[in-house]
Amino acid sequence: MTPIEKQLAELISRADTALGDRLETILLYGSAARNEFDSGHSDLNILILTRQLDRQTLALAAPLFLWWLGLGNPQPLLFTLEEFRRSTDAFPIEIKDIQVAHRLLHGANPLDGLIVNREHHRAQLEHELRAKLLRLRQKAIPILDDRNALLRLMRDSVTTFLLLMRHAMLLSDLNPPPSRRDLIAAAHNAGFIQPGCFIKLIDLREGKLSPKSTDSVQLFEDYLKQIQTLVASVDAL
Repeated sequence: MTPIEKQLAELISRADTALGDRLETILLYGSAARNEFDSGHSDLNILILTRQLDRQTLALAAPLFLWWLGLGNPQPLLFTLEEFRRSTDAFPIEIKDIQVAHRLLHGANPLDGLIVNREHHRAQLEHELRAKLLRLRQKAIPILDDRNALLRLMRDSVTTFLLLMRHAMLLSDLNPPPSRRDLIAAAHNAGFIQPGCFIKLIDLREGKLSPKSTDSVQLFEDYLKQIQTLVASVDAL
């Protein structure tokens, strides 16, 4: 059993012990569910659904969450089953992402029959892209002359933009491949982006490209341009 599988098995056991019959579902979603887990960079994303979420349920869940966070994982999403199924208009990207790549760890699948409205999905995607682009520019301003910091900023942000790129393809009724490199190629073929800067940033993340050999200024210019192109594509959908 791999270290990840051991963590997930212990999560299921601890959640069942802590929450008992209040527990409905545990789902793994995101890169690990797509078999794209990148040790040191990726997260184990977990959705936990319960029958109720009163103060007592939160108190019962607290030790479980503290243990999970202590392992370096992000805090699980926590909903009641009813809340989750009624949240497709509020969280269309998140729920669509879970629909596309998930692994049921415990309980019944809450995604059966769940439909995400396309216009809600498109509106949130454009909002997220524009907000993340704004944030990228703001973070870049004080470090434009610090090549290492600028490379870190781009390297750390690229997977977020690849996730949003994945959703642009879904909105266009295209099937995004699970691999990041295949996704970039597919998005290029669909006319969303030019692939060069994204491939370089994945190479940087994976240690296949040396920061010392990378022109941070040119890479940042290309990166901004391609994100802007992606935003325009989504705006036109």
